[in-house]
Amino acid sequence: MTDSSNLEALAQQLAQFLSKPGTEQFKSSHLEQELVDRTSAWAVGLWKKTETDLHLICFGYANGFDDQVADDFQAATLKVSLEQTQLGIVNAVVHQRPALARVEEQTGDLRKSAGWLDRFGARCSLSCPISDQSGEIVGVLAVSWADAWKQDDEVPQNLLSLAGKISEHL
Repeated sequence: MTDSSNLEALAQQLAQFLSKPGTEQFKSSHLEQELVDRTSAWAVGLWKKTETDLHLICFGYANGFDDQVADDFQAATLKVSLEQTQLGIVNAVVHQRPALARVEEQTGDLRKSAGWLDRFGARCSLSCPISDQSGEIVGVLAVSWADAWKQDDEVPQNLLSLAGKISEHL
């Protein structure tokens, strides 16, 4: 299987999770690891949007990431109100555009994400809204990286591409 078809298969699988009824979190160490590898992530999550909240349905992290911080983050973001726009995942959904957070911006618009980045030992994160064929946002894919990236760098562009491919499968 080629690299491109592997990416398509991953996008299709993630789209299936977003299109299933309910908001149950799934655990698949293989899928989570593939998502970490594909996005060059320090940590990566996928949330499903409901009318008032985001629900964490998948979370993975790289080797060396603190297990306790991972547990704390998952507990804190299992269900997130769409009113918490200081989090990149919510900001991306509410404003219908990618949200780039940086660890040094502790007092900025994405200060809650910056706080988590500090705990993660990460430099930045990018949250990408995912929409269905009608254009309605149904979820968000977010990655934090140990390196500082600009949105137009290759690694964040690859994440935006994956989010787009997930949308194509919805």
